[in-house]
Amino acid sequence: MMAPSKEARDKWVRGLKYAMQMEQLAEQRNETNRWVREAFNMADKNGDGHLDFEEVLKLLKTLNTDIKKKYAKEMFDAADTNKNVGKGRSVLDKEEFVNFYHRLTKRVELEEIFLAMATNLYATEDECRNIVDNFEPEGNCRKKDQLSEIGFRNYLIAERQQIFNPANRVVWQDMNRPLTHYFVASSHNTYLAEDQLKGPSKVEMYITALRKGCRCVELDCWDGSEGEPVIYHGHTLTSKILFKDVIKAVNDYAFEASPYPLTLSLENHCSVEQQKVMAENMVSILGDKLWCPQNDYVATPSPEQLRYRIIIKGKTLPLSTNDDDLDVSDEDEAADLPSDPASQEPKEKSSSSSSDGHKKIKLSPELSSITSMKSVSFKVVDSSFIPDPTFSVVSLGESKVEKLIQTNPFGLNDISHSKMIRTYPAGTRTDSSNYNPVPMWNHGCQVVALNYQTGGEAMQLNHGRFMDNGGVGYVLKPAFLMSEDLFPLVTENVSRSVSKVLKITIISGYQIPKPNDSTKGEIIDPFVKVEIYGVPSDVAEYKTKVMENNGFNPRWRETCSFKIRVPELALVRFTVTDHDRTRDDFIGYYCLPVLSIQDGFRHFPLFDKYGNQFSQTLIFTHVTLTNA
Repeated sequence: MMAPSKEARDKWVRGLKYAMQMEQLAEQRNETNRWVREAFNMADKNGDGHLDFEEVLKLLKTLNTDIKKKYAKEMFDAADTNKNVGKGRSVLDKEEFVNFYHRLTKRVELEEIFLAMATNLYATEDECRNIVDNFEPEGNCRKKDQLSEIGFRNYLIAERQQIFNPANRVVWQDMNRPLTHYFVASSHNTYLAEDQLKGPSKVEMYITALRKGCRCVELDCWDGSEGEPVIYHGHTLTSKILFKDVIKAVNDYAFEASPYPLTLSLENHCSVEQQKVMAENMVSILGDKLWCPQNDYVATPSPEQLRYRIIIKGKTLPLSTNDDDLDVSDEDEAADLPSDPASQEPKEKSSSSSSDGHKKIKLSPELSSITSMKSVSFKVVDSSFIPDPTFSVVSLGESKVEKLIQTNPFGLNDISHSKMIRTYPAGTRTDSSNYNPVPMWNHGCQVVALNYQTGGEAMQLNHGRFMDNGGVGYVLKPAFLMSEDLFPLVTENVSRSVSKVLKITIISGYQIPKPNDSTKGEIIDPFVKVEIYGVPSDVAEYKTKVMENNGFNPRWRETCSFKIRVPELALVRFTVTDHDRTRDDFIGYYCLPVLSIQDGFRHFPLFDKYGNQFSQTLIFTHVTLTNA
């Protein structure tokens, strides 16, 4: 090709390449149109040449285009331009349907990427053929090993191509370390469906938590009528459920979401007689699932060692005793609850106060013998602390652990090297609200218990933390949380060679719903907030602009960048919110560990405040995670 200058030549080359791309795209669109017309003919069962709205909805599902009914109806009405067919009914003829389909599925931002990709080599020939085979719906394109715009869109929204790395959807971490080396998905007052004062207790709440991958559930046990122990929030108006019904549900659902050990955290307020009933129920119902090593010294086991086993956590008697039952101190949550000022009666018939302020309870040997995670006292962290390799747990209320984080973070982390640390919400959270779990994780606390029934920021972060490692409820802690020498990475702003830069472009959204509790009309004004959670030096956020009157296909095209010093502990949370002059309304979220991010053009779904995924909503991004 001859040209008067290099610049003129390059312009011609670019122009010709663009013309070739557009010609190829037009050919593919013709093929797509033919395919859509064939699908229309298949759906037109009576051969009258048109489809009504319900027929169109059925056809869209066969074309793998699932869309909200209201949006589809609006576009259907807009496409119904030929009023001379249908005999008074709203219908689409074949060409109207073709136009309707393209308007409905059109995503300009994907077309631009598709054109750019079409002239560059990004994958091997075998990889390309595999993509065509799996995602191209049109037969002629598949025969020619071609990927149409529709096939490209199907590829980009496939689960394995989304922002969460598919390598982390399976168990990929070493599961042979002691349990103290793992964060454990944990529930507080699992039986409660609502508040802590008069809400209902339900067996179904255990099933829900277990199906979400929870690996530690709580049972508040009290004497019930007719010799049957019950579970409820003591000294409140919450309803009661039978202990044995909960154990039956645990037996049925314990390992539905994860094969790794489940802990039953017993808060025991029962008489010795009903403790024996509890033990009998667990032995007869759970059978071989119970893990009950019969010796005084038990080293901390690993998740792999305890696959499909159930651990009972609670107080234990020394095996050397010959007494039928002995007093043990009660370190559990009831000690943190305010006493009823109107009553001078002790809270439990079988309890008495000890000189250190803790209550004493009688413990039955039968219950003690099946309790394998021993609850131990926590008094003070000091230089005389001696690591104890036996399998034990320390329970700390929210205010106590937050004070330790402020005053003695190294001492708190030291305990987690050899013991499990369980934290739980303050007794004053009668509305079942939650605390921020991130500081506890940052300091090595393994069993950070949350109110699973309460949606919000804390449970969203919990969801993101335990998406990793196959979602089995156990995530390996970073090595520096198990080392006194390396722990300053958390407490001090130490520079690191493994620091990362996370760059995110929020490109667009698709079918964003209006808030469930919104009193506004159907049109929303969405914006996206990106937040980084982790060690204090990494905490940051970014907000996009508000897109007015567009929940169907808003396009932001905004980029933010974060330097993350400790990526091993960092989570990124996306929230989509409907802007309003009086109050912004939460719509949905997505949260994942920073090190589980997959680079490139990526979609992610949205979840509502209770952790349920919206079936059609997607946010489209471009993401890079590079060394700082």
